[in-house]
Amino acid sequence: MSYGKQAEQATAEMANAVEEQGWCVVGALERPLAGRLRRAVDEVAARSADATASGQLHQLSGLAQHRDLAEVVDWPPLLALAVELLSPNISINHSHLDVHPPHPPTGAHRWHRDNGLLGRDMRLLWRDQPRVTLKVAVYLTDVASPDDGALEVVPRSHLDTRSRYPNEDQPDGVPVLGPAGTVAVFDARLWHRRRDNLGPRVRRAMFMAYSYRWLTSRDVPFEAVPEWAALSPIRRQLLGDQTVDPFYWAAGELPLDPRFAEVQEAA
Repeated sequence: MSYGKQAEQATAEMANAVEEQGWCVVGALERPLAGRLRRAVDEVAARSADATASGQLHQLSGLAQHRDLAEVVDWPPLLALAVELLSPNISINHSHLDVHPPHPPTGAHRWHRDNGLLGRDMRLLWRDQPRVTLKVAVYLTDVASPDDGALEVVPRSHLDTRSRYPNEDQPDGVPVLGPAGTVAVFDARLWHRRRDNLGPRVRRAMFMAYSYRWLTSRDVPFEAVPEWAALSPIRRQLLGDQTVDPFYWAAGELPLDPRFAEVQEAA
């Protein structure tokens, strides 16, 4: 991957924001790409057996549901940030699509952290747990108000030294707002939630989790989606292709390793 100085500086600033605050807005997708993603999610929702009578959908293994959805996984500003914060040895081990029509207030808090078993199984306090996952939210409809079903995050809660509980109010929560195409990222240790959608439009979004390739995936395996085999090497890696060993890989073997292109040219 090759980026100009300005892009490298932007990546460094975003990485610093995630380190300190736990989240940042990466930017907005190009309109044609955002439009394709939205149409793909609508197609999935229209045929999904998991959609409720009201049109609500929480579709796991989201990226595997439509061939167009893979187009977002290597969006350059996002991918540069994921590599900067984690390493080249990453893939997306969890993804889901969400459709939420307007509904009356539920009173639900929904506060949670991802990778909840990590600390429990390793017997680590939250503040001592390593960052292993960068979660990504892609808005496919405008989220102009907190009541449009906004993602809400609690800045710096990935560095907590005190206990928080899912059923508590979090008065320091910050709603993430933006037009359709907005891409935001957050450390999976950050407290976050989906707010009720009290607005006028159906809320559509997709979520992805960039993690180390040696972590177990919650999505369908790469081999279960035949059309992925024809994608670029980087997209195949990000979607879970384990042709290269996740645990032992040599310089130049991994598509996201900057040395990969040099090895390919030498061959």
